[in-house]
Amino acid sequence: MKTLKFALPVLILIGIGAGVLTLWPRGRSEQEGPATVIDAGLLEIAGSRHRLAGIVPPLPDQHCVVRKGTTWPCGQEAVQGLRELVTGTPVYCRPHPGSADLSDCFVGGTSLSERMVRGGWALACRFGRDDLSNWENNARFLASGLWRGGFVPPTPTDQCTG
Repeated sequence: MKTLKFALPVLILIGIGAGVLTLWPRGRSEQEGPATVIDAGLLEIAGSRHRLAGIVPPLPDQHCVVRKGTTWPCGQEAVQGLRELVTGTPVYCRPHPGSADLSDCFVGGTSLSERMVRGGWALACRFGRDDLSNWENNARFLASGLWRGGFVPPTPTDQCTG
């Protein structure tokens, strides 16, 4: 009976540890420091790349249409929007649970994914606790960023899985 009282908590802890190891991406760790913007959804910190989880950013060469029919380089403006969020301040990134290449990144405790969607510079993935669609609806209502006119939404890729 004493063995059962001891063994059960140990087995539970082993199970929890195995679950964490299964979800935690191998070979990736938390990082903090100055970040270089690669595109509107990709940062690099000390040589490691971090793709922002929960968003679908425009392609770097994407153009959007203003209501009057003229085009503008919205992809490059989205890159500039992310650059403005990270310039001069340390960025903290941690691997996104259950994903091999996505990260949750923060500046001053605020999610960069959330800030990109709030500014209208990325579309929200719609799943679980990471659903930023309310912020996307706000940006759309305010005609912010991409929502100033028309655009072809980027195809949701692996950023919207898990």
